[in-house]
Amino acid sequence: MKKTFMTCLAVAALFAIASSATAITCTLDQRPGATLLVPYFQVSIDPATGNTIGTGDLSRDTILTIGNASSAPMIAHVNVYDRFSNIVLDFNVALTGFDIQSMAMSQIITGNLPVTLDSAGNDVCQRANGAVYPNPDGFLRVSPTGPTNVPATNQDNINGTTNYSGTFFSVVDALATNCNEDVEPLAIGYIVVDHANYCNLSDPTDPNYFINDAIGMENNLFGEVIFTSGNGLPTYGISTVNLEADTTLGTATEIWAGGGAVARTFYARYLDLTSETVCTNCGSGDPNTDLSMSAPWDEGFGDQREPLGLRWAGRWFDLTSSGIITTNYMVWRSSTSFNGNCVIDEPLSTLTFFDEDENTVTQGVCPSPCSTPQFNFPYETQQRNITDFQHPAADAGWVQIDFTGGTSLDQAWVGYAFLGSVALESVLIPATQLDPSTCNPIGLTGLQDIVPVIPSIPTGTGL
Repeated sequence: MKKTFMTCLAVAALFAIASSATAITCTLDQRPGATLLVPYFQVSIDPATGNTIGTGDLSRDTILTIGNASSAPMIAHVNVYDRFSNIVLDFNVALTGFDIQSMAMSQIITGNLPVTLDSAGNDVCQRANGAVYPNPDGFLRVSPTGPTNVPATNQDNINGTTNYSGTFFSVVDALATNCNEDVEPLAIGYIVVDHANYCNLSDPTDPNYFINDAIGMENNLFGEVIFTSGNGLPTYGISTVNLEADTTLGTATEIWAGGGAVARTFYARYLDLTSETVCTNCGSGDPNTDLSMSAPWDEGFGDQREPLGLRWAGRWFDLTSSGIITTNYMVWRSSTSFNGNCVIDEPLSTLTFFDEDENTVTQGVCPSPCSTPQFNFPYETQQRNITDFQHPAADAGWVQIDFTGGTSLDQAWVGYAFLGSVALESVLIPATQLDPSTCNPIGLTGLQDIVPVIPSIPTGTGL
């Protein structure tokens, strides 16, 4: 009896620890967030015409799904970047309570955007008809009107959504010829989806996106990404990378703006902290200190998003010669030193490959006698095959990838895919993050001390 009782107590304690640890900021967890990262997407492009290829064995496409875990309606602002970190287009998607919206990137990059209807069939982000916000008590969190609040752009009170047309990825972008790489004819990029306080035509590269509270702070978004192929292989999926907003990170950013240590947040490389210090709309995000705000939980300082880390671990198989199975690494990077046009590559990363007997090969930024890899990860987003790298002469093992060769605001995400000759051998797996905290990664100094916390559910979201 005593042993059984103690065992039950131990199991209960483990459940208590697990439940409290599943929503801690500064570490990735599978919880709804205020921002979703789609670290990689691909769409087939015909190099002769520049048109997307929607059918046939050569076609590749990416399906993105965005969900709302709250009973309250929300606006999701979708930002599409190319592989050089240039924003290509952005648009707003209205999500009613518990709503979900799927979209094919082959449609998005040719201007066929989702229709943003509310439950009554009205366009929430109405186009050029003078009534952009028909239901301010539903989707709208912060009004970009009045004597003190202003929109992120001067069109946000007139047009809630731009009427896009045409193809947004040129053949040059798709082939990446300015980087002297031999790549497939694919439009490649990444996506970030933010909770938005109102329909807007801004994006994270614009300081007004943060200063005028276009970006919201509610942790209710989740999603998935599915990669499809015209010949059926490989077709696989993965969850979006869900990033939570936390007022602790807003406070750290405010200290940074006042001359303090650097605060790592997801959008820190875009923040104009000089302008942010005189922002009339912004606050700490704490309703106890910002009582005059209409929606204090959505008006934080900066972006308040937890960042991603810099050290990752993933498995590898290399049976390419026998045609059985190989490994691709899907790598997203956010670098302050990347100039967006691939004139220079990303900062070198350090890769340490282990086989299953702990033999190693290290390459990149490391002491002699390590060697430089044939390929680094030169873009903001890409896939690289295991054969591009020097590794132990074995069939399998694991690799540690360290991205600390850049600045303190750099961050990364890694996934790996096993590709084989049958469907069951085509899988995509997120890598394991080795940083003890994404806000204070190993090897970085001069950072704001941030203690990870469990973010509270934002007031007024309908949960």
